Amino acid sequence: MRFSVIFSVDIPADTSIRPFVPKGRAWSRTEGDEQYDFGYLSGCWAKGKHRKFCALLTRKQFDQFVSQMSLYPEDCETMGSLGAPGCGFGFAPAISFDGNRPDALLNAYVTPLPDGEPKHPKHWQNEATQERNWQRIRRAVLKVYG
Repeated sequence: MRFSVIFSVDIPADTSIRPFVPKGRAWSRTEGDEQYDFGYLSGCWAKGKHRKFCALLTRKQFDQFVSQMSLYPEDCETMGSLGAPGCGFGFAPAISFDGNRPDALLNAYVTPLPDGEPKHPKHWQNEATQERNWQRIRRAVLKVYG
């Protein structure tokens, strides 16, 4: 299994971004401080820092990333990821992983991508089957990482 990940971090101005930059060559930075959305807050959050990164990770890389950032999955529905790595342009279903701390707001939208081709490709054209298979994958990820 591979994992398509869109990871964002927002931190106060007086906090170093370094501990929150994912390690490894798989990661690409897609946004910087110009996308910081919390400028309306007061104090150290008024002029904070923002980064967004994307990657397509192996299971081992994903496990290391989740551990490095102390992320945990949320059992909630999302609207999915737009332009998730490895999924082409468009929406892909996603699981939200959070790691909010007093000094950082961390979030990763994760789309698990099973290896190989579906056993019965014609069945994947059925919307009900797609939803059932997604929910099965989602439950497995929540169980393993929750």
